[in-house]
Amino acid sequence: RHGTCAVPSATAEDPVPPPPPTPAALKPRKTLATTNRTTMPATPLVLALLLLLLAAGPRRVAPASTDRAALLAFRASLSPPSHAALSSWHGPLSASWLGVSLHPPAAAAVAAPPSVAALALQGLNLSGPLPAPSLALLRRLRELDLSANALSGELPCSLPRSLVNLDLSRNALSGAIPTCFPASLPALRTLNLSSNSLGFPLSPWFSFSSRLVALDFSSNALCGAVPPRIVADPDASSLLLLDLSHNRFSGEIPAGITAIRSLQGLFLADNQLSGEIPAGIGNLTYLQALDLSHNRLSGLVPAGLAGCFQLLYLRLGGNQLSGALRPELDALDSLKVLDLSNNRISGEIPLPLAGCRSLEVVILLGNEITGELSGAVAKWQSLRSLSLADNQLSGQLPDWMFSFPVLQWLDLSGNRFEGFIPDGGFNASSVLNGAGGGQGIPSGGMISPQLFVSASVDSTGQQLELGYDLRAAPGIDLSTNLLHGEIPEGLVAMKGLEYLNLSCNYLAGQIPAGLGGMGRLRTLDFSHNGLSGEVPPVIAAMTELEALNLSYNSLSGPLPTTDGLRKFPGALAGNPGICGGEGCTMDATMPEGKISGNNRHGWLSDWHGENGWVSLGAFSISTMTSFFVSLATLLCSPKARNFVFQPVRIEY
Repeated sequence: RHGTCAVPSATAEDPVPPPPPTPAALKPRKTLATTNRTTMPATPLVLALLLLLLAAGPRRVAPASTDRAALLAFRASLSPPSHAALSSWHGPLSASWLGVSLHPPAAAAVAAPPSVAALALQGLNLSGPLPAPSLALLRRLRELDLSANALSGELPCSLPRSLVNLDLSRNALSGAIPTCFPASLPALRTLNLSSNSLGFPLSPWFSFSSRLVALDFSSNALCGAVPPRIVADPDASSLLLLDLSHNRFSGEIPAGITAIRSLQGLFLADNQLSGEIPAGIGNLTYLQALDLSHNRLSGLVPAGLAGCFQLLYLRLGGNQLSGALRPELDALDSLKVLDLSNNRISGEIPLPLAGCRSLEVVILLGNEITGELSGAVAKWQSLRSLSLADNQLSGQLPDWMFSFPVLQWLDLSGNRFEGFIPDGGFNASSVLNGAGGGQGIPSGGMISPQLFVSASVDSTGQQLELGYDLRAAPGIDLSTNLLHGEIPEGLVAMKGLEYLNLSCNYLAGQIPAGLGGMGRLRTLDFSHNGLSGEVPPVIAAMTELEALNLSYNSLSGPLPTTDGLRKFPGALAGNPGICGGEGCTMDATMPEGKISGNNRHGWLSDWHGENGWVSLGAFSISTMTSFFVSLATLLCSPKARNFVFQPVRIEY
């Protein structure tokens, strides 16, 4: 993905003209007709024999199969370890050969040899150079799938012109994509070259026929400008899916792409594209998925996007877009996924999105959005994930904040919300209350939701099939705000929660004893608050807990006598009132405690002995208080947070 973007040397496979004929070659050759000077008259007996032969008809003798020889040559050109996977290729060519589909036999006077219609050898770990010469001999081959192997080499211009579907994805192909490649495949409908090591710029004249339905060049090292005309005739194009994501394309998005009005899926994510989103994007009225995330795009989110009224997935995150959202976006009433994260979008929400009642995933983190949450958000009753982290939102959390029926993930961290955590609506979400529907991800302290989008063309070749998979542990993050008051009992009664972060607020009171009912909880962070009282023994008994932070509060009293807390060293740092064992008193002797580490997500101290205090060294409590305040200010700032959504991965 790195390095210079150089133009490859010429590799076109130009035909070599034949040598001029010699004078001897120009002389007429003697034939049997010119040498026979006399002819034999046809006798009645000879004529009768000829009539009998004609009446009997031609002999049905099948000529030898050239496709069988081509397949055997294909196998021979692979590296020897690959031969075992094709051990069924012996005897006469038939459908019993692994991955081979034949054309049905034609009803002809002379039996034709069997011919290969499709070759599907995906995922067999075949290695060696791509056997293009032998494949070119399969004159009637329509479908070729060699994906998920280890084939190497460069793309040729000599594949069968009859190919309709070609999949060479997930191999080790390298070099440039030759300009002659599209012209050599005039019948092509789908082409997948994703996840290889193809590089260099594409020629400005690089263009496919209007028959092409799906084109996927994603996850390579292609660079330079996006060709201005991916298809020769945009007005007559059948192209439904164009995926150039995860490459190194630069420059502006060509206006020619917005002229391909048949497009239903456009994926240009994770490149180096710059400039503004083309105003003509609204011409793509059939568009259902648009992913321009993780580029260098600037300017406003265009109002013309409202013309893409069939949009289901819109991802523009990780760019340099700015300004307020346009009210025209209210027309996107079919939108399910909206990702505008990590831009410079300002203004208030959700007024421009009030009509988007089909929203299921909303990712607006890392912007400059201000104001309060209005009641229009409550109308997103299909909401599964809402992330508004690291903005400038303020006001109180509304009473309906937890009342979404299928809510799985809520992240409001890094804002300026104040007041109490609302004590209501906790029973609404079936997922957060343990009724199923959530899909957890591998364990580990901090949990980042991941969104996977799938796109494929259906069997008719006329419709794009889209879907997404949200993978996140059911969780709530209200950290780094100005919330105060006590932790509601209803919040810790949500039995489906796996992640709960209330750190860096002004919460007070005791830790609710009902916490012990959260049997699936893996991460719990109440640090940097003003919580008091003893540590509930139920915390030590939470067997699924993998990360615990109760540091820098005002907790006091003895530690639970069980060993459950000992696997979280430092989880109680900054709580001077904590003593080491059951029945400990203020006069208890100090153990050899220690302070280790200073980061928010590290657990900062250990305790030793059964009846001693965790020591803070020779510092007085009054001196350390100011230190804790400064540390909390630093560690609870949005800049210190490392909690972002992962980029979308397009999978086919």
